[in-house]
Amino acid sequence: MLGKSVYKVPDGKLLKISLEFQGEKIISVKITGDFFLYPEEGIEAIEKSLSGKKLDRKLIAGEVSRAVQKNSIELFGISAEGIAEGVLLAGGAAK
Repeated sequence: MLGKSVYKVPDGKLLKISLEFQGEKIISVKITGDFFLYPEEGIEAIEKSLSGKKLDRKLIAGEVSRAVQKNSIELFGISAEGIAEGVLLAGGAAK
């Protein structure tokens, strides 16, 4: 299935999520919006880290946090929790 969401992170920026998923498993995710991160290629590492994962808030936020730390990514205007919320909204599974 395909899902999309537009989510404004509280006190942050706009996230646009395009999600391909099957059941509760993420196949692929594309994250765009008006936020910033450094280095810019870091978004690809975050997207890849979510492939194959379950649509679960804590799991997604944890994976994003690990990708950020592993790849020395700096997030501006978004957070791991904000990305998790946007992904869940795209999957119709916000809990």
